[in-house]
Amino acid sequence: MGGKAKAPDYSSMAAASAEAARYGYQATQDQLAFAKQQYADYKPIIDQITGAQLGLMNEQLRQGQDYYDYMQQQYRPLETEMVNRVKEYNTEAYREQLAQQAAADAGLAFQNTQAMNERAMASMGVNPNSGRYAGLNRASELGLAAQRANAMTGTRQQAQAYGDAMLTNAVGVGRGLVGAANGAYGMAMNAGNSAGQNSMMAGNNLFGQMNSAYGLAQNGQQMQMQGLGNILSTQGSIYANQSDPLMGALGIGAGLLGKSAWWTSDRRLKQDIVVVGEHPNGLPAYEFAYKHDPTRRFIGVMADDVEKFMPEAVSEVDGYKTVNYDLLGITMREVTHG
Repeated sequence: MGGKAKAPDYSSMAAASAEAARYGYQATQDQLAFAKQQYADYKPIIDQITGAQLGLMNEQLRQGQDYYDYMQQQYRPLETEMVNRVKEYNTEAYREQLAQQAAADAGLAFQNTQAMNERAMASMGVNPNSGRYAGLNRASELGLAAQRANAMTGTRQQAQAYGDAMLTNAVGVGRGLVGAANGAYGMAMNAGNSAGQNSMMAGNNLFGQMNSAYGLAQNGQQMQMQGLGNILSTQGSIYANQSDPLMGALGIGAGLLGKSAWWTSDRRLKQDIVVVGEHPNGLPAYEFAYKHDPTRRFIGVMADDVEKFMPEAVSEVDGYKTVNYDLLGITMREVTHG
C-alpha cells in the first residue's frame, strides 16, 4: 500500500477555465468596440434629429407667441369695444330709447294716415263738426294707441334678443385664438421633450452595451474562478489524506464527507469504537475515529456487521472492506463533542 497519493492531473480543467475567461474577455472587447463604433456612427444622426426637433420647438414657440401677440394687440381691443357696445345696446335705457323712437315713428305714420283720411272726407263733403267725423277720429286714435304700444313692446323684445346674441358672439370670438396659442405651446413642449430624450439615446445605448460587455467579462472570470476553485478543493482533499494512501483512495476526508456512497468501514482502520445505538435498519450504530486522523469522530457502521446483514453492500479495496451507505438507506456523519 506504500507511496504517497498522487494528485490527478487537472491541467485540462485549468486550461478550460482559462479559455472560458479568455472567450469572455474577447467577447467584451468585441462588444465594446462595436458599441463605440455604433455610437460614433449614430450620434451625428441623433444630433441632426435633435437639432430638427429643437428647431420645430422654437418655431412652435414663435407661432404661439404670434397668436398671443395678435390676440393682445388686435383682438383684445376689438373684443373690448364690442363688449362695451353690446353692454350699451343691451340696457333698459337703450331699449326704452328704441321703443320711444318706434312710438314716434308710429305717431308720424298715424298723422300721415289721418291727414289722408281728412282729405278724403272733405272730398266726400263730410262736415268736420259732424258726429260721423268725430267717430272716425276716435277710431283712428284708438288704432294709433294700439299701434304705438305694439311697436314699443316689439322693439324692446327685439332689442333685448339682439343684444343677447351680440354679447354671445363677442364672448366666443376670441376663444379660438387662445386654443391656437395653447396648441402651439404644447407642440413646442413635446418637440423639446423629444429632442431631450433623443439627445441622450446614443449615450444610453453605449452605456447599455458597456454594461452588457462587463457582464460577459464577469461571467468568464466567474467560470474561471469556479473551475480553479473546484480544482483547489479536490487537490486539497487529496493531499489532506496523503498520510494514509488507502484513506485517500477511498475518499475519506472533510472535503468529500457525505458526497461518496462507499466508505471504509473495516474495524482495522478505526479506533476508540463505541456502540451508541441502533440504525433504523437494525444495524448497530458506532461512534469511532479513523486511525489516520484520531481528532475527528464519526457515527456509522462496521463492515463485518453489514456483511452479515446485506453482503451486496460490502466491497473490498486492497484487503480492506468498504460499505455502500446508499444501499443501507443510511448516512455516515461526523460528530463533534463540545
